[in-house]
Amino acid sequence: MTLAIETIDEMEALAQKISSQVRLSDLLLLEGPLGAGKTFFAQTLIHALGVREQVTSPTFVMVKNYRGIFPINHIDAYRLLDLSNPQQAFEELDIDIDSSLTIVEWGKQFDLTGDGLHIAIEIGEGESRTLTITGSDTRWSELVL
Repeated sequence: MTLAIETIDEMEALAQKISSQVRLSDLLLLEGPLGAGKTFFAQTLIHALGVREQVTSPTFVMVKNYRGIFPINHIDAYRLLDLSNPQQAFEELDIDIDSSLTIVEWGKQFDLTGDGLHIAIEIGEGESRTLTITGSDTRWSELVL
């Protein structure tokens, strides 16, 4: 499915809609160039899941953990991409994907298990974005946007 998003408010509304449909052990993979809105999308979704603390980019720490209606892992895998074995480096983060919602920015390159929802964000003019949303299995065929 491809969506045209024209404003930040529309991106926020989409993240909130998706937040109401995620479950424990879901995996969200956010892709797009720098500045596309991956972290903004993740922040909005995490806040919609009941996290009241400030949600910041995990770029330099790679993983931030939150507790909303269930545990949430927010991962920025960008710095792993240039390593000789990024898959091994990702695995060494030792993330418990099965008992949390896991949101991975720059995660497409990794072999991750779980019910994945892939959200690719392309930058348009101004605030506009084009999002391509695909689910890795039938669980996501029920997604209502």
